[in-house]
Amino acid sequence: MKIKIKRGLNIPFRSSTRSAISSLPKPTKVALNLNVFDDIRFKLLVKVGDSVKIGQPLAENKAVPGQLFLSPAGGVVCELKRGLKRRLLDIVIDVADHEKEYIHKVPENLSKESLLELFLRAGIFPHIRLRPFDLIADPTHLPRAIFVRAVELRPLVPPADKQVEGREAFFAKGLETLGKIAKVHLVHEEGSRCRSFINAEGVERHSVEGPYPASNPSVHIHHVMPIKKVSDYTWTIDVEGVITIGKLMVEGKYYIDRVIGLGGEGVFEDAYFHGRMGYPIAELTKGRVKEELLSYISGDPLSGNSADPTDFLGFFDSCVSVLPVNVKRQKFHFLRLGQNKYSATRTYLSGFFPKKSYPFTTNQHGEERAFVDPAIYDKVMPMRIPTAHLVKALLAQDFELAEILGVYEVAAEDFILPTFICPSKIEMVAIVKQGLHLFAKEMGH
Repeated sequence: MKIKIKRGLNIPFRSSTRSAISSLPKPTKVALNLNVFDDIRFKLLVKVGDSVKIGQPLAENKAVPGQLFLSPAGGVVCELKRGLKRRLLDIVIDVADHEKEYIHKVPENLSKESLLELFLRAGIFPHIRLRPFDLIADPTHLPRAIFVRAVELRPLVPPADKQVEGREAFFAKGLETLGKIAKVHLVHEEGSRCRSFINAEGVERHSVEGPYPASNPSVHIHHVMPIKKVSDYTWTIDVEGVITIGKLMVEGKYYIDRVIGLGGEGVFEDAYFHGRMGYPIAELTKGRVKEELLSYISGDPLSGNSADPTDFLGFFDSCVSVLPVNVKRQKFHFLRLGQNKYSATRTYLSGFFPKKSYPFTTNQHGEERAFVDPAIYDKVMPMRIPTAHLVKALLAQDFELAEILGVYEVAAEDFILPTFICPSKIEMVAIVKQGLHLFAKEMGH
């Protein structure tokens, strides 16, 4: 099936041609980042001073016994970073000179039940998301289908074909393994030349064409197999997750390699690197950022999380974005034509030149206020979802209305563009994320 998206927006971040991928040096420290799993209570399986191996269990989900989160390095646990109410954020590891790997025993001809049990103890489920509600998948909610996102349109994130390059055998094995659980739908970019995608066997292939967020799994599911009720369980996974499964099945090892992007107006030159999971931001950006007040983001500039240079790459993140912090107020800015200020709604002159790249900073150009024009958000929402009405329903915790409006088909990431163009500066991503968590609890998930 060919999915063609017309509604959306490719935001013209500064970019440069990046063909070669450099290799990063081995880091002195890495971290298992758990901050993104803010709906989970963890049971620690290690303490400071313990020696660990790559792929060794470090934490467990208290709500799903046996659902483990594995170590991205071999060495010694040196720090446990905690946040509000002592919520676990990072498990930091001093990397040993000679790292040891935890080897999982993978029997041949596994039944579906044995395969799911292997996924639990081998740390696979944190890489898989469950729809509806966009939660971590688990064996109690088996999917009707599995959607593999083999297309990447988020700004500054390495393309999907670069992520699979050199790991084609693991990717193919991962697809084969997922096919033992449910039917696999592989979605790649229209015109892709990556053989791992266009020649994939045992899956139903789909291509997608259009602006961001055409790469979002919600868009693919919406067009191929819409979610109509809460029991229409669907799993989603990205290329790195599929490779993780493949490496487990072939070698019994945990996949920690990553292709990492570095970009934004705060760096001298955008670049891609061969690195690893949980890489330290300070070592990645050393000598590559400008001497000014900067904001660091683990992930892409639209959906990433704010970070300090002393932090580490997030669990799902494949890039670090660096943006200048705008602290100066421009005189008579409201009278200027705005040739160098990006505008998605043609508020400035720049809105008539959408293909030109613009310098982006942290300036929001306004403060939060009431909704002004609900219709503006639907112009960048490719699904048949009444954006503003659904956000208001979740904000009011009117979940019956939210069901009617299509809440089962969305995730928080689908509201990134409406939030970006919002003239009222309303944080719709946070509202939707909290609303989905509350609704999931009400439904017993």
